[in-house]
Amino acid sequence: MTPGWNWLLAPLMLVGATAQAQTISTDRPGVGSSPDTVPQFTLQGEFGSDSREVRFGVAKGFEVDREDAGWSAKLALIDHAGFKLSLRGSIGDDGKAGFEVPASVEINSLLTVSTDVIWTRESQTYSAGLNVSATKRLTFSPIFYHDGKARAALFATWVPPGADNLQFDIGYDQQRVIVGISTAINLRQLLLRK
Repeated sequence: MTPGWNWLLAPLMLVGATAQAQTISTDRPGVGSSPDTVPQFTLQGEFGSDSREVRFGVAKGFEVDREDAGWSAKLALIDHAGFKLSLRGSIGDDGKAGFEVPASVEINSLLTVSTDVIWTRESQTYSAGLNVSATKRLTFSPIFYHDGKARAALFATWVPPGADNLQFDIGYDQQRVIVGISTAINLRQLLLRK
């Protein structure tokens, strides 16, 4: 992450932890993205030992993101309770472009199947994951992916009681432990409460 926007993450995490203004919907953790977009006027920070990202909902079903080394935009193409599909385009700080097509199918309240295809000029990554909701706040996600080599990863996420806009995650991928935290703030709701 470039030092130019590190300053945004710490205040975002602190404000988000106390604001209680938005249910969390993160791309953390794991390989690729989820098809979900953050709601309009929602600012969401996602900080982990593997990556950092700030997402902003520009309009319903459309967001812009600033990641470690580039910018992206995601558009929800289908956003139904049982099936979601998005298109995400990105441009790195080095000028390299990429496209991504994340999708998910909710089997029932306990199980969601997700897939993602990431294309860049240099490589392609294909992923499939299961999101197993042990409780409404605890989810386990085994992910299988191919990025030139077949791989597997395991992640767990937890949303604390009374803090629907805060998520903690931990996982294991490529022989390393990954930890992270995410928070969301609905700026419209926050400003209207004042």
